[in-house]
Amino acid sequence: MAIRYIILFGWVFLLIGCGGDPSGDGGASTRLKNVPRNRTLIMDCAESNICGGQIQDYNSFNPFLPGTTSRTGFNFLYEPLYYYNAFKDEVVPWIATGHEFNADYTELTVRIRDDVEWSDGAPWTAHDVVFTVNMLKDHAPSLTYSTDMANWVEEAVAVDSLTARIKLTAPNPRFAFSYFTAIFGIGVPIVPRHIWEGKDPNTFENFDIARGWPVVSGPYTMTLSSPQQRIWDVRDDWWAERAGWAERPQVERVIYLPHMEEAKRVQNLIANAMDTSLDLRPPNIQTVIDRNPRVSTWTGREPPLGYVDFWPVSLGFNTLEPPFDDPDLRRAINYAIDRAQLVEIGWQGAGKSTLLPFPDYPALRPYVSAVSDLIQTSEIGIFDTEKSARIMRAKGWERAEGQFWQKDGQPFRIIIDIFPIFNDLAPVLVAQLERAGFDADFRMTSDAYTRMAQGTAHAFMTGHGGSVRDPYFTLRLYHSRFVQPTGTSAEYFWRWPNERYDRVVDQMAEVAPGDPRLMELYREAMEIWLGELPSIPLVQWYHRIPHNETYWTNWPTEENPYINSAYWHRGWLLVLLNLRPVQD
Repeated sequence: MAIRYIILFGWVFLLIGCGGDPSGDGGASTRLKNVPRNRTLIMDCAESNICGGQIQDYNSFNPFLPGTTSRTGFNFLYEPLYYYNAFKDEVVPWIATGHEFNADYTELTVRIRDDVEWSDGAPWTAHDVVFTVNMLKDHAPSLTYSTDMANWVEEAVAVDSLTARIKLTAPNPRFAFSYFTAIFGIGVPIVPRHIWEGKDPNTFENFDIARGWPVVSGPYTMTLSSPQQRIWDVRDDWWAERAGWAERPQVERVIYLPHMEEAKRVQNLIANAMDTSLDLRPPNIQTVIDRNPRVSTWTGREPPLGYVDFWPVSLGFNTLEPPFDDPDLRRAINYAIDRAQLVEIGWQGAGKSTLLPFPDYPALRPYVSAVSDLIQTSEIGIFDTEKSARIMRAKGWERAEGQFWQKDGQPFRIIIDIFPIFNDLAPVLVAQLERAGFDADFRMTSDAYTRMAQGTAHAFMTGHGGSVRDPYFTLRLYHSRFVQPTGTSAEYFWRWPNERYDRVVDQMAEVAPGDPRLMELYREAMEIWLGELPSIPLVQWYHRIPHNETYWTNWPTEENPYINSAYWHRGWLLVLLNLRPVQD
């Protein structure tokens, strides 16, 4: 048998092997079938912190380990109970046929389709839902979503194979939407009980291609996973095709490459060696558009070349650690930031700033308007270095001409940990802080996520995967239940304990959307939040994602917004189901 390779700008990928195990994938490379390029979708790994240079978790597939699992399959092959389309404000049932709460929202009953199967042929049942919920609850706080399950779930039981009943610790009318709905990058993956039962989820790798692991429900099976690439091939026994629920994807093979630097990403897109990629910065995606007439975006080939994501970006702090434990000093930093300049210089004007940690979606705009007076009173949108200086002097900091703020002979240091996607904004932000007297710098390392999760990053830039139509989802990210001591991994990075805020957010959780009481509680929570300023909102986040139409068409767009096009999000399966090969 011949050995065939693909070479993509320095990356060498084994497609069909012969003898030995050069790929380190347990011999899976010898079983790969031949799939033509025009039936293959190629992209890079989305998470640089674990994919820099190679796929670090190539031999594991556990979606519950924070910061260790790349979104190269679990996010769309563990199919959800529901999908949510934020652009249409539409909930789409998928595995579930429906659900209902009792009168006071303390009990949820979920009904499951009767024709769903896992990839090994086992039925997908309510027992899988119940097992997943209880497993997470029993392993809090170490697993993703485990803190939420421990906080909210009193008991989860399977009434029968198609009915799950979840008794809650308190009223929560959003429980199904919060955890069982695929919303951009969030949603609890439901895993097969018959595979996971008896395993320690903190150590279970869930990876053995020879045994058919990972067992998933979606229409692809993993056929190769090595440090150089992960490959999924479409299978011919997907439950949804057999049930007439959905057609088999016409994308026959999905290849994830390791994370690559943006310049290499641009080269691959221009050369048609990749079909989509992680976000590109405004100058780079414009370069791709200019150099490859077959590349388009959410807004076609016109600015802003992307869509507003649900991930507005803030400058965050570990408020357990000085000097960032002082809300007055956080406000002094806020006065030093010129958001308009961040957008104008960092993004060449292609974007918008934000004063709140909410995405600019129509459903949320009434909530933003409802606190306009609080925004004005808090002066969060004021850029004024003299006001910043007055706070610093009042707190005992001194600054000589041309020097940084100092106290007891030590400068006020702000080291901002960032992901590579912020390397256009971070230098502008650092320059602003330095002009205001702060000894600032940014740090972009491969372990940035780990540093943020552990709290050793005392200042950082990141977004909020929270609200899309209800402010509660973002506000809960700041609840003290997620706070962990510095050095202990936290599910959310905003280490800000505030009991008064917690009480208000807990009350919000019990109030259904549309209830006038929700707006009252929201204003109360925002008054506390804006007064303490646990993070500093900076910009709305845009996903400027290239859609290469050399081989594939019918990507989602502003005119056809059937779902967003970020392939690391939970809705990626819907994109794969809609893509069509370009006719030769």
